[in-house]
Amino acid sequence: MSNLFMRKTTFLVSNREITDPLTIKFSVPFGDNEKVDTIDIQVYNLKDETINSISINQAVILSAGYIDDNGVIFSGSLKKKETKWEGLDKITTFKCIDCSLDYSNGVVKRTYGRNTHASLILRELARDAGLAIGDIDLPVDFVYRSGKVLNGKIKFQIAEIAKDCKAKQYVNKNRLYVRDQAKGNNIGLDISKETGLIDDPEEVEEEVKEVKAEKKVEKKSERKNGKTDKKSEEKKSISKPAKKKLKGYKIKMLLNHKVTTDVIIKLTSRNVSGLFRVSKGEHKGDTSGTEYYTECEVVPL
Repeated sequence: MSNLFMRKTTFLVSNREITDPLTIKFSVPFGDNEKVDTIDIQVYNLKDETINSISINQAVILSAGYIDDNGVIFSGSLKKKETKWEGLDKITTFKCIDCSLDYSNGVVKRTYGRNTHASLILRELARDAGLAIGDIDLPVDFVYRSGKVLNGKIKFQIAEIAKDCKAKQYVNKNRLYVRDQAKGNNIGLDISKETGLIDDPEEVEEEVKEVKAEKKVEKKSERKNGKTDKKSEEKKSISKPAKKKLKGYKIKMLLNHKVTTDVIIKLTSRNVSGLFRVSKGEHKGDTSGTEYYTECEVVPL
Protein backbone atom coordinates (compact mmCIF):
# COMPACT_ATOMS: atom_id res chain seq x y z
CA MET A 1 0.00 0.00 0.00
CA SER A 2 1.20 3.53 -0.77
CA ASN A 3 0.61 4.52 2.86
CA LEU A 4 3.67 2.50 3.85
CA PHE A 5 5.80 5.26 2.34
CA MET A 6 3.81 8.10 3.91
CA ARG A 7 4.26 7.44 7.63
CA LYS A 8 4.24 10.28 10.11
CA THR A 9 5.53 9.90 13.68
CA THR A 10 5.94 12.78 16.14
CA PHE A 11 7.34 12.59 19.67
CA LEU A 12 6.68 15.65 21.84
CA VAL A 13 8.44 15.98 25.22
CA SER A 14 9.61 19.00 27.25
CA ASN A 15 8.38 21.28 24.46
CA ARG A 16 10.73 19.49 22.07
CA GLU A 17 9.25 18.01 18.90
CA ILE A 18 11.18 15.02 17.58
CA THR A 19 10.25 13.66 14.16
CA ASP A 20 11.71 12.60 10.78
CA PRO A 21 14.39 12.11 9.65
CA LEU A 22 15.42 10.75 13.06
CA THR A 23 14.64 7.09 13.67
CA ILE A 24 11.95 6.53 16.33
CA LYS A 25 11.03 3.10 17.65
CA PHE A 26 8.09 2.52 20.00
CA SER A 27 5.87 -0.09 21.59
CA VAL A 28 2.64 1.19 23.13
CA PRO A 29 0.46 -1.35 25.01
CA PHE A 30 -3.13 -0.59 26.05
CA GLY A 31 -5.86 -2.50 27.85
CA ASP A 32 -8.98 -2.40 30.03
CA ASN A 33 -7.29 -3.20 33.35
CA GLU A 34 -6.03 -1.12 36.25
CA LYS A 35 -2.36 -1.78 35.51
CA VAL A 36 -0.20 1.26 34.78
CA ASP A 37 1.43 0.57 31.42
CA THR A 38 5.10 1.43 30.88
CA ILE A 39 6.35 2.11 27.36
CA ASP A 40 9.75 2.67 25.78
CA ILE A 41 10.31 5.22 23.06
CA GLN A 42 13.74 5.00 21.44
CA VAL A 43 15.22 7.84 19.42
CA TYR A 44 18.42 7.37 17.43
CA ASN A 45 21.27 9.88 17.27
CA LEU A 46 19.75 12.78 19.16
CA LYS A 47 22.05 15.73 19.75
CA ASP A 48 23.47 15.98 23.29
CA GLU A 49 21.96 19.46 23.56
CA THR A 50 18.48 18.04 22.91
CA ILE A 51 18.94 15.12 25.32
CA ASN A 52 20.13 17.43 28.11
CA SER A 53 17.22 19.82 27.58
CA ILE A 54 14.65 17.10 28.28
CA SER A 55 13.66 16.77 31.94
CA ILE A 56 11.97 13.81 33.60
CA ASN A 57 8.44 14.12 35.03
CA GLN A 58 7.40 16.03 31.93
CA ALA A 59 4.35 15.37 29.77
CA VAL A 60 4.87 13.10 26.77
CA ILE A 61 2.75 12.81 23.62
CA LEU A 62 3.42 10.31 20.85
CA SER A 63 1.49 10.61 17.59
CA ALA A 64 1.65 8.12 14.73
CA GLY A 65 -0.05 7.21 11.49
CA TYR A 66 0.18 8.52 7.98
CA ILE A 67 0.39 11.89 6.28
CA ASP A 68 -3.37 12.03 5.72
CA ASP A 69 -4.43 10.19 8.88
CA ASN A 70 -2.43 10.34 12.12
CA GLY A 71 -3.21 10.95 15.76
CA VAL A 72 -2.19 10.48 19.40
CA ILE A 73 -1.43 6.88 20.38
CA PHE A 74 0.14 7.71 23.76
CA SER A 75 -0.13 10.50 26.31
CA GLY A 76 1.57 10.24 29.68
CA SER A 77 4.64 11.21 31.69
CA LEU A 78 8.38 10.75 31.28
CA LYS A 79 9.75 8.62 34.12
CA LYS A 80 13.33 8.01 33.03
CA LYS A 81 15.77 8.58 30.15
CA GLU A 82 19.00 6.79 29.34
CA THR A 83 21.47 6.88 26.46
CA LYS A 84 23.80 4.15 25.21
CA TRP A 85 25.80 3.37 22.09
CA GLU A 86 25.25 0.41 19.77
CA GLY A 87 27.99 0.45 17.15
CA LEU A 88 27.77 3.81 15.42
CA ASP A 89 24.28 4.56 16.76
CA LYS A 90 23.56 6.58 19.88
CA ILE A 91 20.21 5.38 21.23
CA THR A 92 18.25 7.37 23.81
CA THR A 93 15.45 5.45 25.51
CA PHE A 94 12.60 7.39 27.09
CA LYS A 95 10.71 5.30 29.65
CA CYS A 96 7.19 6.62 30.07
CA ILE A 97 3.99 5.75 31.95
CA ASP A 98 0.50 6.19 30.53
CA CYS A 99 -0.77 8.41 33.34
CA SER A 100 0.23 11.33 35.51
CA LEU A 101 2.83 10.81 38.22
CA ASP A 102 0.23 11.96 40.77
CA TYR A 103 -1.93 8.96 39.82
CA SER A 104 0.98 6.54 40.00
CA ASN A 105 2.56 7.77 43.24
CA GLY A 106 0.14 10.24 44.81
CA VAL A 107 -1.34 9.63 48.26
CA VAL A 108 -4.69 10.85 49.53
CA LYS A 109 -6.01 11.22 53.08
CA ARG A 110 -9.62 12.32 53.23
CA THR A 111 -12.86 11.50 54.99
CA TYR A 112 -16.32 11.63 53.43
CA GLY A 113 -19.54 11.90 55.41
CA ARG A 114 -22.49 9.55 55.43
CA ASN A 115 -24.42 8.74 52.25
CA THR A 116 -21.62 9.82 49.90
CA HIS A 117 -21.88 8.47 46.36
CA ALA A 118 -18.92 6.69 44.77
CA SER A 119 -19.21 8.83 41.63
CA LEU A 120 -18.45 11.98 43.64
CA ILE A 121 -15.36 10.43 45.23
CA LEU A 122 -14.09 9.14 41.88
CA ARG A 123 -14.36 12.55 40.24
CA GLU A 124 -12.45 14.16 43.10
CA LEU A 125 -9.77 11.46 42.99
CA ALA A 126 -9.37 12.01 39.24
CA ARG A 127 -8.80 15.69 39.96
CA ASP A 128 -6.26 14.84 42.68
CA ALA A 129 -4.44 12.57 40.23
CA GLY A 130 -4.30 15.18 37.48
CA LEU A 131 -6.36 12.98 35.16
CA ALA A 132 -9.08 14.07 32.79
CA ILE A 133 -12.29 12.04 32.98
CA GLY A 134 -12.78 9.79 30.00
CA ASP A 135 -15.95 8.21 31.34
CA ILE A 136 -17.47 7.54 34.75
CA ASP A 137 -20.61 5.52 34.09
CA LEU A 138 -21.08 3.14 37.00
CA PRO A 139 -23.14 -0.06 36.91
CA VAL A 140 -23.84 0.67 40.58
CA ASP A 141 -23.18 4.13 42.03
CA PHE A 142 -22.35 2.71 45.45
CA VAL A 143 -23.53 4.76 48.43
CA TYR A 144 -21.27 4.76 51.50
CA ARG A 145 -23.98 4.91 54.15
CA SER A 146 -21.51 5.20 57.01
CA GLY A 147 -19.09 7.47 55.18
CA LYS A 148 -15.77 6.65 53.55
CA VAL A 149 -12.19 7.08 54.75
CA LEU A 150 -9.45 7.31 52.13
CA ASN A 151 -5.88 6.71 53.24
CA GLY A 152 -3.35 5.47 50.71
CA LYS A 153 -2.22 5.68 47.11
CA ILE A 154 -4.74 7.27 44.79
CA LYS A 155 -4.60 4.44 42.24
CA PHE A 156 -5.45 1.85 44.92
CA GLN A 157 -8.33 3.96 46.27
CA ILE A 158 -9.81 4.28 42.78
CA ALA A 159 -9.46 0.54 42.19
CA GLU A 160 -11.24 -0.28 45.46
CA ILE A 161 -14.15 2.05 44.71
CA ALA A 162 -14.46 0.67 41.17
CA LYS A 163 -14.88 -2.83 42.63
CA ASP A 164 -17.59 -1.55 44.97
CA CYS A 165 -19.40 -0.30 41.87
CA LYS A 166 -18.93 -3.58 39.92
CA ALA A 167 -17.00 -1.58 37.32
CA LYS A 168 -13.81 -1.97 35.34
CA GLN A 169 -11.25 0.79 35.71
CA TYR A 170 -8.31 1.90 33.61
CA VAL A 171 -6.34 4.93 32.45
CA ASN A 172 -5.88 5.64 28.76
CA LYS A 173 -4.07 8.68 27.37
CA ASN A 174 -4.19 10.41 30.75
CA ARG A 175 -7.95 9.90 31.06
CA LEU A 176 -9.72 7.89 33.76
CA TYR A 177 -12.40 5.37 32.78
CA VAL A 178 -14.63 3.64 35.35
CA ARG A 179 -17.58 1.86 33.75
CA ASP A 180 -19.41 -1.35 32.91
CA GLN A 181 -17.22 -4.22 31.76
CA ALA A 182 -18.91 -4.46 28.37
CA LYS A 183 -19.17 -0.77 27.54
CA GLY A 184 -17.22 0.65 24.59
CA ASN A 185 -16.91 3.67 22.32
CA ASN A 186 -18.58 3.45 18.94
CA ILE A 187 -16.65 5.71 16.56
CA GLY A 188 -17.78 4.00 13.36
CA LEU A 189 -14.49 2.23 12.71
CA ASP A 190 -14.40 -0.42 9.97
CA ILE A 191 -11.54 -2.92 9.88
CA SER A 192 -11.08 -5.04 6.75
CA LYS A 193 -8.45 -5.91 4.15
CA GLU A 194 -9.31 -2.68 2.36
CA THR A 195 -8.60 -0.60 5.49
CA GLY A 196 -5.38 -2.33 6.56
CA LEU A 197 -6.26 -5.72 8.07
CA ILE A 198 -3.30 -8.12 7.83
CA ASP A 199 -4.05 -11.86 7.66
CA ASP A 200 -7.20 -13.47 9.03
CA PRO A 201 -8.27 -13.01 12.68
CA GLU A 202 -6.98 -15.69 15.05
CA GLU A 203 -9.43 -17.14 17.57
CA VAL A 204 -8.44 -16.68 21.23
CA GLU A 205 -10.01 -17.14 24.67
CA GLU A 206 -9.87 -14.24 27.07
CA GLU A 207 -10.41 -14.36 30.82
CA VAL A 208 -12.77 -11.67 32.03
CA LYS A 209 -13.06 -10.72 35.67
CA GLU A 210 -16.50 -10.35 37.17
CA VAL A 211 -16.49 -8.42 40.41
CA LYS A 212 -19.53 -8.98 42.56
CA ALA A 213 -20.07 -6.69 45.49
CA GLU A 214 -22.80 -7.41 47.96
CA LYS A 215 -24.06 -5.27 50.75
CA LYS A 216 -25.81 -6.37 53.85
CA VAL A 217 -27.75 -4.19 56.25
CA GLU A 218 -27.94 -5.25 59.84
CA LYS A 219 -30.04 -3.77 62.58
CA LYS A 220 -28.35 -3.27 65.91
CA SER A 221 -29.79 -2.21 69.20
CA GLU A 222 -27.76 -0.37 71.81
CA ARG A 223 -28.63 0.71 75.33
CA LYS A 224 -28.02 4.39 75.97
CA ASN A 225 -29.15 6.09 79.16
CA GLY A 226 -31.61 3.31 79.79
CA LYS A 227 -33.16 3.62 76.34
CA THR A 228 -32.93 1.35 73.36
CA ASP A 229 -31.41 3.06 70.35
CA LYS A 230 -31.89 1.23 67.06
CA LYS A 231 -29.50 2.01 64.30
CA SER A 232 -28.60 0.57 60.93
CA GLU A 233 -25.13 -0.52 60.05
CA GLU A 234 -24.21 -1.28 56.49
CA LYS A 235 -21.69 -3.99 55.83
CA LYS A 236 -20.11 -4.65 52.50
CA SER A 237 -18.52 -7.88 51.47
CA ILE A 238 -16.67 -8.19 48.20
CA SER A 239 -16.36 -11.66 46.83
CA LYS A 240 -13.24 -12.83 45.06
CA PRO A 241 -13.33 -11.73 41.41
CA ALA A 242 -14.83 -14.55 39.37
CA LYS A 243 -13.28 -15.30 36.01
CA LYS A 244 -15.08 -16.43 32.91
CA LYS A 245 -13.67 -17.28 29.52
CA LEU A 246 -14.89 -15.32 26.54
CA LYS A 247 -14.14 -16.23 22.95
CA GLY A 248 -12.63 -13.45 20.92
CA TYR A 249 -10.12 -12.79 18.16
CA LYS A 250 -6.59 -11.50 17.81
CA ILE A 251 -6.15 -9.23 14.82
CA LYS A 252 -3.25 -7.41 13.19
CA MET A 253 -3.47 -4.36 10.96
CA LEU A 254 -1.42 -1.49 9.60
CA LEU A 255 -0.91 1.01 12.41
CA ASN A 256 -4.22 2.66 13.21
CA HIS A 257 -4.16 5.40 15.85
CA LYS A 258 -7.94 5.17 16.31
CA VAL A 259 -7.70 1.64 17.69
CA THR A 260 -7.39 1.69 21.47
CA THR A 261 -9.05 0.34 24.61
CA ASP A 262 -12.84 -0.10 24.39
CA VAL A 263 -13.17 1.12 20.81
CA ILE A 264 -15.97 -0.73 19.00
CA ILE A 265 -15.02 -1.93 15.53
CA LYS A 266 -16.88 -3.47 12.64
CA LEU A 267 -14.66 -6.37 11.60
CA THR A 268 -14.97 -7.90 8.15
CA SER A 269 -12.81 -10.84 7.05
CA ARG A 270 -13.08 -14.22 5.33
CA ASN A 271 -13.66 -16.18 8.54
CA VAL A 272 -15.37 -13.72 10.88
CA SER A 273 -17.48 -10.58 10.64
CA GLY A 274 -19.44 -8.51 13.14
CA LEU A 275 -19.19 -5.86 15.85
CA PHE A 276 -16.48 -6.25 18.47
CA ARG A 277 -14.98 -4.32 21.40
CA VAL A 278 -11.20 -3.90 21.69
CA SER A 279 -10.09 -5.26 25.07
CA LYS A 280 -6.33 -4.83 24.76
CA GLY A 281 -3.59 -4.39 22.24
CA GLU A 282 -0.36 -2.71 21.24
CA HIS A 283 0.95 -0.22 18.70
CA LYS A 284 4.44 -1.00 17.38
CA GLY A 285 6.56 1.13 15.12
CA ASP A 286 10.01 1.64 13.64
CA THR A 287 10.21 4.66 11.38
CA SER A 288 13.26 3.29 9.57
CA GLY A 289 12.08 -0.33 9.26
CA THR A 290 9.08 -2.37 8.18
CA GLU A 291 7.44 -2.65 11.62
CA TYR A 292 4.51 -0.24 11.79
CA TYR A 293 1.33 -1.98 12.88
CA THR A 294 -1.37 -2.40 15.51
CA GLU A 295 -2.25 -5.71 17.15
CA CYS A 296 -5.27 -6.13 19.40
CA GLU A 297 -7.69 -8.61 20.90
CA VAL A 298 -11.40 -8.07 20.40
CA VAL A 299 -14.48 -9.59 22.03
CA PRO A 300 -18.01 -9.72 20.60
CA LEU A 301 -20.56 -7.18 21.76
